Amino acid sequence: FRTDLRLRPDGDSGPLVWSLAGLDRYFVQQGREWERYAWIKARPIYLRQTPYLQQAYQRLQAIKQDFVYRKYFDFDTLLPLRALRAQIHEDWQQKARQRATVQESLNIKLGEGSIREIEFVVQLNQLIRGGHSPSLQHTNLHAAIQAQQRAQLIQPSQARQWAENYDFLRKIEHFLQFKEDEQTHLLPDNTQDMAQLAHLMGQPPEEFEQDLNHRRRQIRRAFDNAFKIAGLSEATAAPDKPEPAINVKPGATQCRELHHEWQQLEMQFFESQRAQRLSDAQQSRIRALSSQINSHLIQNDYPMELAPRFWRLIEQIAQRSAYTSLLATHPEILARLCKILAASPWAAQYLTQYPIVLNRLIQWDILLQPVDFTALNEQLQHDLDACRLPDGQADVEQQMNLMRDVQHQVIFQLLTQDLEDLFTVEQLADHLSALADHMLEHTLVRTWEQIRQRQCTAPAKPDFAVIAYGKLGGKELGYASDLDLVFLYEGRDTETAQHYVRLARRMISWLSTLTSSGRLYEVDMRLRPDGDAGLIAISIDTFIDYQKTKAWTWEHQAITRARFVTGAKRIGDQFERLRREILLTERQPDKLKQDILSIRNKIEQGHPNPTELFDIKHDRGGMVDVEFITQFLVLYHAHQHPELIGNLGNTALLAMAADAALIPSELAQPVIESYRFYRRQQHQLRLQGRHYARISKAQAQTHKKNVLDLWRKIFEN
Repeated sequence: FRTDLRLRPDGDSGPLVWSLAGLDRYFVQQGREWERYAWIKARPIYLRQTPYLQQAYQRLQAIKQDFVYRKYFDFDTLLPLRALRAQIHEDWQQKARQRATVQESLNIKLGEGSIREIEFVVQLNQLIRGGHSPSLQHTNLHAAIQAQQRAQLIQPSQARQWAENYDFLRKIEHFLQFKEDEQTHLLPDNTQDMAQLAHLMGQPPEEFEQDLNHRRRQIRRAFDNAFKIAGLSEATAAPDKPEPAINVKPGATQCRELHHEWQQLEMQFFESQRAQRLSDAQQSRIRALSSQINSHLIQNDYPMELAPRFWRLIEQIAQRSAYTSLLATHPEILARLCKILAASPWAAQYLTQYPIVLNRLIQWDILLQPVDFTALNEQLQHDLDACRLPDGQADVEQQMNLMRDVQHQVIFQLLTQDLEDLFTVEQLADHLSALADHMLEHTLVRTWEQIRQRQCTAPAKPDFAVIAYGKLGGKELGYASDLDLVFLYEGRDTETAQHYVRLARRMISWLSTLTSSGRLYEVDMRLRPDGDAGLIAISIDTFIDYQKTKAWTWEHQAITRARFVTGAKRIGDQFERLRREILLTERQPDKLKQDILSIRNKIEQGHPNPTELFDIKHDRGGMVDVEFITQFLVLYHAHQHPELIGNLGNTALLAMAADAALIPSELAQPVIESYRFYRRQQHQLRLQGRHYARISKAQAQTHKKNVLDLWRKIFEN
C-alpha cells in the first residue's frame, strides 16, 4: 500500500507516533480548520478488542469529537473555511503550473467540478451543524448526504445528484488507476484513451464527455454556492424578502440623548470585571459592534428603551466569540435584532438568556415559515439516537441539552412570527402545545431507555401514559406555562409500580432540571389524585376507582380540559373512556352550583388584588369566571348533549351551548368576544414582561359586565 502520513499533527515535521494526551493538547493549542475538515473522515482501525485498546479507542473518539464537532457553530471559523475552499482550488493550480503539460480540467480529484469539491460541500455542512445535530456525524460521504437530506438541509433531488455525481467520478477514478496501475486522477488527453474510458463507463465517447462535463458543472456550482447551501451568506446582500421595518425618527435632541446614554452603558461595561477578562481582540470587536448598533438605535421609535436591552445582550455574549463573530459577519442581523428587542421586553430577555437562537436570524425568510413539526420530530429522534458516549451508551446530558436547544429554537421561531402578527393567540397556543407534546413524547422514550438499562426485565415499551391537564390539556399553552401532568400505568404488582414511579421521577427530572442549556418545562403534579400527598404515578385501575368514588367536583372540572398526550395507547383509551363516562354523568344542579361557587370563592381569596387595576385572570368577571361557566355547562348538560365533552376550548364550547339553547345567544356571544379580548391582553402583557396580567378598570368595564351577566344568569337565576 502507498502510505501517506502528512495529515499527522505538525505534518512532515512532526513525530510519526503521538500519544493521545499529546494529540489532545495539539488540537487545543494548534488545531486548524483544515484539520477539523480532514478529521471528519478519521476512524480507528480495530485490530483487537482488548479492554486496554477499547478504552484507548473511546478516548480517541472523545478527542476527535471535541475537536471536530463544536457544540455551537463558531462563526470565527467562517473565514478560515472560506480560505480552505480557496486553498483547495489554489493547490491544484499550483501543481498544474509546475507541470506545464497538465491541464487543470483533466484532474477529476482536484480540478474544477472534482471529487474534492463535492466532499467539501458535504463536509462543510457537517462542520457547521454536526455538533448540534449528532445524526450528521458520519465518516462515509453517502451516509452524510442521506443524513443531511433527512435533516432537510438539502432537497432529495440535490442529495441524489450529489451522490450520483460522486459515484460517477469515483468510478472513473477506479478505471484510470486500474489502467495506469498508479494513483492517478488525470483524464486521458487523447481521443483513443478517452474512447476506451467511455466504453468502460458504458457510454458512447461523445455522450460520455457531455455527461462528464455536465456533472462537473453541477459540482462546481455547488462548490461555488457551498456557504449559501449551508445557510450562510458569503457577504451581506439584499434579502429575498423585506427586512423588518425601522422607523426613522432621528431628531437632534434624541440623537444627543441616545449618544450620551449609549456612551454611559459602554463605559460601564468596559469598566466591569467581565470586560477585564476579555482579550484585546474581543474588546475591539465589541467596540466596533457598539458603533454599528448605535447607528441602528437612532432609527428606532424607542431608542432609549432599546439601548439597555441591547447592552444586556452584548454583556451576555461578550465572552463568547462565536456570537460576536456572528454579528460582525452578518451585520444585517442587527436590524432584525432591533425589531425584536424593541417589540417585547420578554423577547429581549429570552434572547439574552438563550443566545443560541441568534443564528436563526441569518435567514429571516426561513424564520418566518411555519414550523414543520413532523420533520422536526423525526430529525430530533435521529439526533437523540446519535447522542452516544464512546462506549455506546446514551449520552444523557447531551440528549437533555439537545432537546432544550431545539425547544428554544422553535419557541424563538414562533416568537418571531408572533411579533410579525402571523397568527392569532389561539394559533400560537396550538403550536406551543404541539411542541410540548413532542417534547413529552421524546422524554418518555429516553427516560424509559434509562430504566431498561438498569432493569433488564422491563418491557420494550412501557405500559405507561402521560395525561395533560390545565393549559396543555386544553391546548392553551403560553410561552412560559408550566405543565400540569398526571402519570398512569397498567399493573398491580409492587415491582411494576416501582418501575413506573422511577420512570415518572426521571421524566420530571428530565423536563425540569436546569442544565447548561436551561430547562424544558416546570412540571406541576398537584392535579393527580390526593394532590401532593398522592403517588407520583398511579395505576389506571386506581385512577378509575378514585375518579368514580372519591374525586371532588373541582377534579371533575379539571378533567374537562384533560387529554392523553403520549405513551401506551391502550391506557390512553381507558382514560378517554373514563373521562367520557364522568362527564356524561347526570348531576344534581344545586349541589353542582354550590360546589363550583365554593371553589370560586377559594380562588378569589387565594389571589387578592390590592391594586386599582383589573386582574384579567382572577378578578370577578375575568377569565376564571368564563372557564367556570364553561365547566359548569359541560358537567351539568353533557348527559343530554354529549357533544359538549370534546376538548374544544372555552369559546367553542360556549358557542355550542348557545346553539343548543342552553344559554341565551345574546349573552354567550359577548362573553366569547370578551374571553378572546382577555387572552389577547394577557398575551401582550406577558410579552411586555408583566408578572400580572392587569389592565385599567375602564378597559375591562364592558368585558367584565359581559361575563358577569352570563354568570348571574347561570348561578343566580
